[in-house]
Amino acid sequence: MPNSTGFIYNPTAGETQSTQLIVTCINDSLDASVNVELEVFRWDTTQTARIPIGHDLIEILPQGTRTLIYPLINAAFFEVQSDFFSATSTIIHVYSVSSTGQIIQRVLQSEMTVIDRFTNIP
Repeated sequence: MPNSTGFIYNPTAGETQSTQLIVTCINDSLDASVNVELEVFRWDTTQTARIPIGHDLIEILPQGTRTLIYPLINAAFFEVQSDFFSATSTIIHVYSVSSTGQIIQRVLQSEMTVIDRFTNIP
């Protein structure tokens, strides 16, 4: 079942504003590839529409890693949904970073909430 970071606040100005999301994926399996699916959303300050900013399905070879970066333009809130198939030794973490590259927030896989399905993207 997929996981979600939940609805995360992002200040629209100031030194704690995140300008991009970094999602890191690690396949720690010795012999099986893993397929990872990610959906990334943002909301503006009105919170009236969930806007998709990324939808990726990637394969990571055994002992491989992959990093994906998503822009947080006009994002007062954001959410990352993730799931993986095949290898069971897979780790997915989410970091929001400032324009200077400083980590503002992090959500480890163990901190994510299990959800019953990915959000439908129109």
